[in-house]
Amino acid sequence: MMRIDIRHQAGGFAGALRIYSGRTMKVTLLLSVIFILKTITSCIDPAEWDFELSFNKITITNLDNSGFYPTETNSDIMYAPAVAFTVTLSDETILASGVNRRSNNSFTGFTPAYAMSPEPRYYPLNRITGISIVTLEAMSPEIPAGTDVTGLFAACVPRFNAPGFLYIDSSELLSAIDRDFYPDEPSVTFQLFCREEIAGDKAQFEINITLSDESTLSATTNLITLVRNE
Repeated sequence: MMRIDIRHQAGGFAGALRIYSGRTMKVTLLLSVIFILKTITSCIDPAEWDFELSFNKITITNLDNSGFYPTETNSDIMYAPAVAFTVTLSDETILASGVNRRSNNSFTGFTPAYAMSPEPRYYPLNRITGISIVTLEAMSPEIPAGTDVTGLFAACVPRFNAPGFLYIDSSELLSAIDRDFYPDEPSVTFQLFCREEIAGDKAQFEINITLSDESTLSATTNLITLVRNE
C-alpha cells in the first residue's frame, strides 16, 4: 500500500508541475508579445503623421434640403425656402498628390500603417480669418444683388459641431472651422442653409474666405432656378 501511495503522490506532484510550467510559459509568452508590441509602437514617431497645409481651393456643391436629411445633388433646381450648399476648403496640392499618409519602415521592414496608424494631422499655414456670402441675384426688393447676406445663413460643420446642435449661426461658423489642425484630411467641409425664402426665381451666391496671409479665396455657386411648393 505504501508504494502505491508514494507513486500516487509522485504522479500528482508531476501533474502539478506540468500545469505550473504550462502557466509559466503562457505568462512568459504574453509578456514577450507585450514587449514586442511596445517596441514596435515606440518606433512610430508621431511627427511622421503631422503635415502642413495651405488652403488654396474652394469647392461648392448643391444641397437638396427639401427632405428629412440634406443630400448633395447635381441639380441646379432648388425650392425657394430650401436653398443650401456644401462648401469644402482644401489644400489642392496635397489632395492632387494622393499622398496623405507616411509609412515608417525603420523596424525590420515593418509598416506601422498595417498595425497601428495614427490619424494624420494637417496644420494650416494660413488660418481662416473671415467668411462672407454675397448674393449675385436680388433675393427680394429689400435685398438687391451685391448685398452681403452672410447673416441670412445658418451653418453645419458635420465633423466639428458640438453634439446635440445641428445648425449654428453664421457668426459662429468661423470659430468652428478655424482650427489648430485638421484630422485625417487636408480640408474642412461645412454646409450653408439660407434661412429666408427667396422671393425671386433665380439665386446665386459668391462665397469669400479670408486667410491670415491676407489672401482671399472666392468661389461662385451655380445659378440656381427656384421653384415653390404648390
